[in-house]
Amino acid sequence: MTAQSRRKGAARCEHCGRALAVWLGSDEVRPIGSADGCPCGSTSFTVFD
Repeated sequence: MTAQSRRKGAARCEHCGRALAVWLGSDEVRPIGSADGCPCGSTSFTVFD
């Protein structure tokens, strides 16, 4: 994901329900400030509209 191909958004972790600020790419959702996913260890997110 490059700086030009991403935008900020919000998403909910599908495992623990935590809401996080995320980078949204064409096929990737990554929490801002964490390359490893949610603090609970999950990498599955539902993006808020």
